Amino acid sequence: MWHVIQTITGKEQELENVIWKVIDRECYHNCFVLYQECFRRKKGELERDMEPLFPSYVFVETDRPEEFFVELKRLPKVSRFLGMDGCFWGIYEEEELFLQRLMEEGCDQRKEEKFSERLLVNSKKSVEENWAEEPKRNCLIYPSLVWVDEKGQIVRAEGVLKFYMDKIVKQRLRKRSVVIEIPFGGQLRRIRLGIRLEEDEFLSGAK
Repeated sequence: MWHVIQTITGKEQELENVIWKVIDRECYHNCFVLYQECFRRKKGELERDMEPLFPSYVFVETDRPEEFFVELKRLPKVSRFLGMDGCFWGIYEEEELFLQRLMEEGCDQRKEEKFSERLLVNSKKSVEENWAEEPKRNCLIYPSLVWVDEKGQIVRAEGVLKFYMDKIVKQRLRKRSVVIEIPFGGQLRRIRLGIRLEEDEFLSGAK
């Protein structure tokens, strides 16, 4: 079953690294942070970047959540990242389906492709180093390819967005992003997803 650890925004990768190094692997199957490729405009030009898809969230796959959480709370290096209550919970079935779709439709496990050195995260180590150490761990979600009509409205999509066209509440073509609203974490939540157009040939790594 998948669970969420809520930490301090910007400390996701550091917390994940500590878990992999210290907590007994018998307590969990996998621990990871979901990243997504995003875009920044600099002097009118789009540039690729990367950010956590769910700021402050670290995901854990475990069949022994109580035992895992006890071990987590015992670690002095980890306890400073956690709140007092409500920092660890199991996700609902529909939420797990959303995450699985993200990872199946838009995720690159980074085992073969060399990615741009411009992609940075708030971590003592670069993302490249983290993936090199444990290729299974993290997942990079690529932007969904979309098509728009003459009015600039998205009418079709590939990737994970194709499952959530009716959940789009905001689109920003210029910044290559949409916002969808879905249940997550026990409440309706707005999640920003990256998109790309056919004209964006420079996104050679996107699926």
